[in-house]
Amino acid sequence: MRRFNHRRRLIVASLVAAATVGSAAPAQASADASRADCDARLERIEARFRVIEERRGYEAASAWWQVRWQNYYERCLQP
Repeated sequence: MRRFNHRRRLIVASLVAAATVGSAAPAQASADASRADCDARLERIEARFRVIEERRGYEAASAWWQVRWQNYYERCLQP
């Protein structure tokens, strides 16, 4: 059980680090850049979901996810 928790934390930490590096890149006006920004945003949302789930439980993380997913959808997926 401890080994699983350690691996899970390591995975979450690596996702957060990757999202941080991705969000630090300068924004460009091209469609590819906006797609990359949306991909990085989704990775950050997923990583934060896992952190909230670990600390406060699945129910709290699900409530948080609904709000964030709506924002993500409006900015990145809505035509």
